[in-house]
Amino acid sequence: MRFRVLGPVRLEPRTPSAAKQRAVLAVLLLRAGSVVSASALFDELWPQGPPRTAATTLQVYVSHLRKAIAEGGDAPLVTRAPGYLLRVRPGEFDLERFEELHRDGRGAARRGDFAAVSGILGEALGLWQGSAVSGVEHGPVLAAAAARLEELRLEALELRIEADLRLGRHEELTGELTELAHAHPLREQLHCHLMEALRRAGRTADALRAYRTVRRSLHDELGVPPGPALARVHARVVGGPVPVSRPVRQRTAFPADSRRASVVPPPDDRVIRARRRSA
Repeated sequence: MRFRVLGPVRLEPRTPSAAKQRAVLAVLLLRAGSVVSASALFDELWPQGPPRTAATTLQVYVSHLRKAIAEGGDAPLVTRAPGYLLRVRPGEFDLERFEELHRDGRGAARRGDFAAVSGILGEALGLWQGSAVSGVEHGPVLAAAAARLEELRLEALELRIEADLRLGRHEELTGELTELAHAHPLREQLHCHLMEALRRAGRTADALRAYRTVRRSLHDELGVPPGPALARVHARVVGGPVPVSRPVRQRTAFPADSRRASVVPPPDDRVIRARRRSA
């Protein structure tokens, strides 16, 4: 693997030391196979406006990059009006490999082959060595790419964890999921997986504590209640009925109070404990 953006931007065998050269490399890699205009690179390197020497400076950056890339035995960085084009061969770029594995993992999930999902996405996630396109300042292109790639990473991670849960690996997942839930307090799917793993491990109190934590975070940060997926897992934890989806509001002859009364929320854990004591 010669080119890396899933973590610090790197080029093998020699990564440029100048941060702006690495930023140029990152933009060219993210648009590999397409021409990136010089004006787009100006906007990325100097978001507040390019200096008078921008064109000359960019030419110097590209010249140094071309030499560094050529050390690997090829010179795929070419000048192509109105800018530059970087060609990447199969197997050279970690992002292309990750996206390929991610597609394969989703395909295995659709087939119900959860062992394959776990293995394929485990390999995909192993390509990551930190935050995407890190070690350089982010202009508009790199900032958007970093956000998109982080979302892809989390999607792959959630799918791999779901596969592991289906394979009965809940005991070994609880520690990983606890850390992930702490790192992503508003990521409901991760909290669903944590609660489910704890439930299957017989740790009901911890599962309910995890639910209260995410419910409080959603309320405090977003002003919203837990979504349907969290409500369903909570219902399984407390042993109650699986809640139905909230009905669509329609015109009706019934008064508003009747409509509100017809929607029964999932039982709260405090109510469950009170019922058990009274029994």
